[in-house]
Amino acid sequence: MTFLLPEKILKSFQFYGYALIQILIEPKRFFTELPDNSSMMKSLGFCILCAVFYTGASLLISNHAHPVETGALFFLGSLGMTFVSACVSYGIMTLTVGRKTGFETIFSIHAFSSGMMLLLSWVSFFFWLTELWKWWLIYTGFRNAGKLSWKPAILIPFISMAVYVFLAFSLFPAFFRP
Repeated sequence: MTFLLPEKILKSFQFYGYALIQILIEPKRFFTELPDNSSMMKSLGFCILCAVFYTGASLLISNHAHPVETGALFFLGSLGMTFVSACVSYGIMTLTVGRKTGFETIFSIHAFSSGMMLLLSWVSFFFWLTELWKWWLIYTGFRNAGKLSWKPAILIPFISMAVYVFLAFSLFPAFFRP
């Protein structure tokens, strides 16, 4: 029984390595195979692993007065945005085209897309490229894993982005008062 846990951990890391390479080389194929090969826990594990890397790399390249608090903020923020993204996309999908796919698939699409973005976005100027790439990966995931046609696959991310912009503008006065 004690050897079972390391074997599961090893298999998980093998899957994460496979996912990383497949998303970089053949994202369409990866997302087509996603519903059969992944689960909510594997997706969450990949996102956590990428968030740990992002947090560590972000803390190493800059000098923060409170690194523990800043690291916790980076880590929780990166995971939190993945959950928020998945929930918003699922809600928009349900309102616009109905429940074409389950939340687990939508979460997996967002977790793998966000995870890939986190691996590169710790470099300051890469943010603009990685954010666009993340949304393209989400579109690819909706088309292939979510089995959506091209119109809803484009519509859902665009409406999601609009929701984030409106949310940011509405929260801005609450946190940044003159």
